Amino acid sequence: MSDRPYVISFDSTHAAMAANSALAGAPFAMIPTPREISAGCGMSLRFSAEDDGDALAVAKGIADIAGRASLYAEGDDGYRLLEKL
Repeated sequence: MSDRPYVISFDSTHAAMAANSALAGAPFAMIPTPREISAGCGMSLRFSAEDDGDALAVAKGIADIAGRASLYAEGDDGYRLLEKL
């Protein structure tokens, strides 16, 4: 099974930078928040995971973003909210 793309959007630049620092060296990319997703700071983190459960585990493992981020699955028809973190 191939990995699927996921996006974490952030309510604040502080949360985005905390996530970026926590995941330094990992295969993640900081991107502008896609237009289909509304978020406060305009920065998002894109990464790949095997499935929704793995993506959620990665997102919940990032310190300092609880209550300030949302996890989305990226698909052919846009973005699907998985959970507000």
